[in-house]
Order: sequence, then C-alpha cells, then structure tokens
Amino acid sequence: MMSLDDAQENLRLIRHSASAVVPRDKGPQRARSLRMRQPGFDRGLWKEMCRLGWAGLRVPEDSEGSGLDVAALCAVAQQLGASLSPEPFIAVAGTATLLSGARLQAVIRGDCVVVPAWMEQPHDLNPAGQARFVSGRVSGTKLLVASAMAADAFVVATLDGLALVDRDAPGVTITSVSLHDGSFAGDVVFADAPGEMLPGTLERVFEESALASAAYLLGAMEVAFDMTLSYLSLRQQFGKPIGSFQALQHRAVDLKIQIELTRAVINDAACALDRDTCDLAARHALVSRAKVRAGDAAMLVARESVQFHGAMGMTDDCDIGLYARKILTVHNDWGSVVAHRQRFAAIEQSREG
Repeated sequence: MMSLDDAQENLRLIRHSASAVVPRDKGPQRARSLRMRQPGFDRGLWKEMCRLGWAGLRVPEDSEGSGLDVAALCAVAQQLGASLSPEPFIAVAGTATLLSGARLQAVIRGDCVVVPAWMEQPHDLNPAGQARFVSGRVSGTKLLVASAMAADAFVVATLDGLALVDRDAPGVTITSVSLHDGSFAGDVVFADAPGEMLPGTLERVFEESALASAAYLLGAMEVAFDMTLSYLSLRQQFGKPIGSFQALQHRAVDLKIQIELTRAVINDAACALDRDTCDLAARHALVSRAKVRAGDAAMLVARESVQFHGAMGMTDDCDIGLYARKILTVHNDWGSVVAHRQRFAAIEQSREG
C-alpha cells in the first residue's frame, strides 16, 4: 500500500500537471472564447488531457488506464474548476470505468466521447428512473446530459441495467440546452433505440462523480475568493482600500471558513471512498455531505464576490461574473443540493433511530 508521504507527493504532481494544462489565470479568457459555441469545449485540449491519462484516470492499469484513486480524480476536477474548464472530464472518466475493449481504448485516447445519461427528474438521485432496456432496445428520456451534443455514445441507466447507445442510433433524439455560463447540455430521448448491455451499475460512478463535482466547485470558489481579495486590496474608498473596512473583512473571513470546511469534507469523503472500508450508507452520507457543503458554499462565495465588486461585478467584462455563472450552472450537477441534503438527513435519522 502507498505510504501517506507517497500519496501526498502523487497528488502534488497531479495538481502540478493539471495546472500546467489548464492554468487558472487563462480560465476567463478561454471561457469567453468557448461559450455559446458548439460543442462548448476545446477538442484539441481534450485530446491532450486524454494523452495525460485523464479519461482513463479511474480505469485499472491492466486495462491501459491510469489506475489512480478518487483523491486524484478530485484533484484534477478541482483544477478544472479553478480554470473554468468545460471539458467533459468528470462525465467521461466515470463512464470509462464501465467500458471495455475497443470502445474503452478509443475513449482513453480521446477519439470517442461517451457520457452518462441518467437524470429524469429534478432533485432525484435515482439514476435508473423509468427508462427501460428490453430486448436490446432503450426507451426513455434523460435530461441535461453533459456534453450531449459532442458525445459519440451514451451510457444509459435504466430499470433493466446499463445500456450503451450510439448517438447516431435510430430512435435517439438530442435537444440542445443552453446553460447560464454559455455551455451546453442536452435532453436525450431514446425511442426504442438499439443498445448494447453493459455489466455493472452506475452506483460507484455516480458517487465518485458527485464528489468530483464538489471538488470542481471548490476550485471555482477558491479562485473567485482570491480574485475578490485582490479587488478589495485595490479598490479605494474614502482614501483607503475597501479591504481595510472591518465589516468586509469579517465577511471575507466567513467565506474563507466555508471554503476550508468544503475542502475538509471533500478530502474526508475521498479518503473514505479510496479505503472502501465504510458501508454503502456511510459512503452516501459522506458524498452527500460534501456535495451539500460545496454547493451551498460555492453559491455563497459567488453572491458575496459579485457584491464585493459592486455594480461592475454584474457586467460581462468583469471576470468574477464568469465564476459566478459557472458556479450557478454546475452546483446541481450529479444531484441537486436539495436532493443530497434530503439523502444525508435520511441517513442520519436512520442512524439515530
């Protein structure tokens, strides 16, 4: 087993590699160049990410993946959030673990994009929903599928198991959905579409992806907070930086506390998932706690950061608005804050009973 020091060094190297590929200081410029343009992300950069092993980050080494742990998944996601990166890393890294053979290798190389299609109702954490997979045919509707317009295939969660459905298969209809930050998702209808059965379930992928989504939010709120601190030190009022005003200092400290609490619960959940020593209810509770903490904290940081910037924070030219819109867009990915709070509360109540 890897020692604690080795694990920390491994994470440091992963973060360094990720920051070199998607530097945070280039995030706003790149976000403006990609928004409101299909497919919503840079395919060339995605191929570079795949070359570094990110698409197969959770795929075992004997399947030609990177074989890294959940902590590494969260470290990369955090850096992508810090740089506002719209590339479908979380979605693809999750589905890659469900694939095999030539399709898996194409995904790992970046030649093929396969994303999960699971959500049917808002505030519902049940991936199967009401979709069916009978006699090799998939029927159902999945909402807000990440990078649906750029996907080559979908891993569809149904009541009858997982199905791999090609984007261009007969019976597949995709409606593009424009999101707040200028990126895109898609509502996908499967009308008796031919599919290939996949072994396993979406359970593990869902939990790991929800935690990675929380890490993405952590990266975004960290940068928004740093940008706000910088602005507070520069903006002058009554002949002094507004950051010297005690009321604003107290509010800034509150934000910093929320960020550090978010970091702690994400790290705690990642360690638990990597150890794989806790039961299913405990895993669900840890992931939902992290997701709720990250969602609430990120929205608070977004609101406060825009307010600290004053009227200019609402303008499109102000970079802080890009982070606020990104947080607003992704804070409910992989289950809404409402749904995760309900799940966490139900688990805790059952323990007390």
